[in-house]
This record gives sequence, structure tokens and C-alpha cells, in this order.
Amino acid sequence: MIIESTIIMALIAALCSTDITAFGQFMICRPIFCAPLFGYLMGDISVGLWIGMIVEMVWINAIPMGAAVPIDIAAISINATFWSCKYYLGIQEAAICALIFSVPFAYFYKEIDIGGRNGNIAIMRWVERGIHEGKTKRINIGIFFSLLLFILRAFIFYLIVMFLGGVIFQLIYLQIPMFVIAGFKKAWYLLPVLGFGAVLYNFKNIKIPFIKDR
Repeated sequence: MIIESTIIMALIAALCSTDITAFGQFMICRPIFCAPLFGYLMGDISVGLWIGMIVEMVWINAIPMGAAVPIDIAAISINATFWSCKYYLGIQEAAICALIFSVPFAYFYKEIDIGGRNGNIAIMRWVERGIHEGKTKRINIGIFFSLLLFILRAFIFYLIVMFLGGVIFQLIYLQIPMFVIAGFKKAWYLLPVLGFGAVLYNFKNIKIPFIKDR
């Protein structure tokens, strides 16, 4: 049952990850949406909403534009919410620990995404050769396989990280000293302040039309 539920969650996470870069621009991969979604599915929407809010504010400028590949903030939100709700439901300190523990995996998925984009170049060249040969059906085939490979690698990533990462997360959390746990408890209330500061910093150079410089 545990494995089956993890497979389902990994599939949902993979589908959320297709947004923006692979299929559509529905914003379902943004932390403010996917974290509460997983919190609701895992039985604690409030933790998901809190994690999503913090990640959204801190990494609000992490947007894939052109060739730029930022860290996958959806991976931070989804994994942190999944681990905290699955293993330590309702414990705020565990949610903070899960949030910290999930950040390196977002950088790891960034490298996976870069590798996948390089693979798409090979598919694109195969499609281009087909167009020159009059085989226009390769366009649809290339799009289908690119999307399929994207979902597949995201699914495998989330499946492994949710399961094995969750086991490691449990072991690490049980070894954390109590004074650090107490710090995590305080961080639960202080992180929104950090997130709000990050929003102000990221938008400090934006000019508001109806406010003139003094």
C-alpha cells in the first residue's frame, strides 16, 4: 500500500512538472499550487500551503526563460510536503527539516532537466531531417516522444526521491538534537518574514508607473 501510494504521488508530481517547460502554462507547477495540492492529498493542507507560500516567496524569480534553467522549485515544494505529511503529519518542526532537506534535490533535478534538454536536441535534429525528406509525421512523433520522456524522467526522479529520500529523511530527523528541533519550531514562524524580505529584494528595481522618484 505504501509503495502504491508513492507511485501515485510520483505520477501526479511528474504531471505537475510538465507545466511551463513541457506542456501548457497553467501554473500548476508553482509552489503555491502544487504544495497545497499534495498537502490536501496527504492529509494536511495547511502544511502544504505554508511550504508553498515560503518557497514561492523565496524563489519567486526562479522562472525558466529561454535557455535559462533554474532550480526546480516544484521539487522542493512537493518533496518537502510529501515527506513531512507522510512521516511526521502535523509536526511543524519536521516540515522545516523536510523543506531544508528537499533543496539539494531541486539542484539535482536541474541537472536532470539539462540532460533531458540535450536529449531533445537529438530528437529535434531527427525531426528536421525528416522534414527535409518530406516525412512531416515526424513532427508529431517528435513532440510525443519528447513529452513522454519528460514525464518518464520526472516520474522516476520523484519515485526514487520520495521513497529513498523519505527513508533518509526519517533517519536524519531522528538524529537531530533537541535544541536544533527547537530552532526549527521558531523557524516555522520566522520564515514568512524571510520570504517577504526576499520578495521585496527581488522586486526592488521594478518601477511603479504612478509613483515618481523623489
